[in-house]
Amino acid sequence: MPIEPLLTIQDYEQLNQLLQEQKTAILYFSSPNCNVCHALLPKVLKVAQAYKIPVGQINTQEFKEGAGQLLVFTVPTLLIMCEGREVLRESRFIDLQNTARILESLTEEI
Repeated sequence: MPIEPLLTIQDYEQLNQLLQEQKTAILYFSSPNCNVCHALLPKVLKVAQAYKIPVGQINTQEFKEGAGQLLVFTVPTLLIMCEGREVLRESRFIDLQNTARILESLTEEI
C-alpha cells in the first residue's frame, strides 16, 4: 500500500487505522489559528518523506477527544509512534534534527 504523505485524522477510527497499518507514524497536532503550526507543517512533511513515514495531522479544535486522550494540550505538538507506542513527544518548539535522528534510528531497525 503506498504511503500518503499527509493524512487528516478526524476520528478514532482513522487514528487507529493509521497506527495499526504503519509500524511508524508521526502525529502532528495543530489548530487553524496557529501560524507556527502552518509554517512548521511543510518542514515536518519533508523530514517524514525522507524516511517514508506517514504524517497524521490532527486538528485539535475538531478532534478534541483524540488530543485529550493522547494528552496533547498545546500546539504544535508532534508525536512519533512506533508499534502503537509513543517514542517522541515535542511541543511548541519542535527540534526537527532530533525528529530526523529518531526516525533514522527507527527505520534502521526495520
